[in-house]
Amino acid sequence: MDKITKCPNLDCPTNKSNSVNFIVSPSEEKFYIKKGYYKTKYNHQAVPRYQCKHCKVTFSTHTFRKTKNQKKPHVNEMVFKLLSSGNTLRRTAKLLGIAKKTVERKFQFVSELAKKAHEEFLEKEENKTSYVQFDEMETYEHTKCKPLSISLAVRAKNGGIIDAQVAYMKCKGKLAAVSQKKYPYWNLDTRKQTTLRVMESVKKVSRSFLTVASDKKRTYPNLIQKVLPHASIDQYESRQAMTKKDPLFRLNHTAARIRHDLSRMRRRTWATTKKAENLQKHLYLYLAWNNKYQISWNFC
Repeated sequence: MDKITKCPNLDCPTNKSNSVNFIVSPSEEKFYIKKGYYKTKYNHQAVPRYQCKHCKVTFSTHTFRKTKNQKKPHVNEMVFKLLSSGNTLRRTAKLLGIAKKTVERKFQFVSELAKKAHEEFLEKEENKTSYVQFDEMETYEHTKCKPLSISLAVRAKNGGIIDAQVAYMKCKGKLAAVSQKKYPYWNLDTRKQTTLRVMESVKKVSRSFLTVASDKKRTYPNLIQKVLPHASIDQYESRQAMTKKDPLFRLNHTAARIRHDLSRMRRRTWATTKKAENLQKHLYLYLAWNNKYQISWNFC
């Protein structure tokens, strides 16, 4: 059973100085009384209601949950699992027997939980590492004339993803002229800023001695050194990935799994990213899935 430690009304006298962190000590008299119950629609569970003695506000234990006001909190975990396993939003809705709009809302909610779990992961001492592999992946938003880049840092020892951040990039090659004609506003290149953000995440989990392995892109050493001046940098030819012994195997393997497990990342498919920010949210889902974060779904 969830503990009730405070009144949800911030202006209630029980919340000292209107602080949401006020906790009633066990020795103090309860500030609430029982006030009936209601049944949830998704599992018909009886949930007791309470009333504050001071401000008369009514509430239940569900009032303090992250899933407050959700009609189908029991599908949150399945949405997380299906979207991390190659399913589209539409197919997830079909498998769970719910509306696509519901899946879209669940996607936004679950990705926020995954993002917070990843921020906690970066702060833990046991996740420190001394060897990291880094590179970029390319994808696009809606059309190949609007390309995107993903800066990816992987812990080579166990395959844990340290960070994956989406960046905008200019179209290149044969489609460059078409892109400039149809989408003249698509002329940003934020890959350097995104690489620096990923290196900041690497810095949080790095030991005093650190090696960063990457391919031989010329801009990488300067960008890495800006954030990690103590790091040594090992760069390998891209063609070495085609040999029997791939020095960047863990990174390339992780990138291949991302393309397989995220429907919007697959090549030659109808499923594409419509908004870059949703690609970033989907990546947070995959970070939680790949790194095996323990997320509290809070619906029992």
